[in-house]
Amino acid sequence: MVSGKSKNCSPRSNDFLATELEDFRKAFKFFDANNDGFITQEELESAMNKCGQYPSKLELRFIMSQGDRDQNGVITFDEFTALMRENECRNKYSRHQLREQFQMFDKDNDGYIERSEMTGIVRELSLGRYFPNQVIDQLFREADVDGDGRISFEEFVMAVN
Repeated sequence: MVSGKSKNCSPRSNDFLATELEDFRKAFKFFDANNDGFITQEELESAMNKCGQYPSKLELRFIMSQGDRDQNGVITFDEFTALMRENECRNKYSRHQLREQFQMFDKDNDGYIERSEMTGIVRELSLGRYFPNQVIDQLFREADVDGDGRISFEEFVMAVN
């Protein structure tokens, strides 16, 4: 599904940086439940739980220490962006590669992958025998973290990386 090209974590074009920044804003909003511009440890835990991850208090403190550069107990958008960029270099695929793959699934270009779009691409690639409807349903449910019946780009990134 996603090509295994090696990643380049060097400086990118301004267009790509603008797209990346918008993606980071959307992700930050997902974590910042009360929209106060900061991510607390409690918000981090809640967001991770929504993604099916249940870190221990020690793991949460570690993640917070990685993101909270000034050690004031919260993660700002700038700190979040720095952390995301560092993690991008460690992840399996670059955001650019993932964006290209996401757009392949998002046939109507609405910014989401609906179940019918996922099924369509599986059929288009003649993968139906490997991915019966039950498997597609399960993959879709696991990727659709917020349960809104569609997969956002951020949900896609979490599912693939």
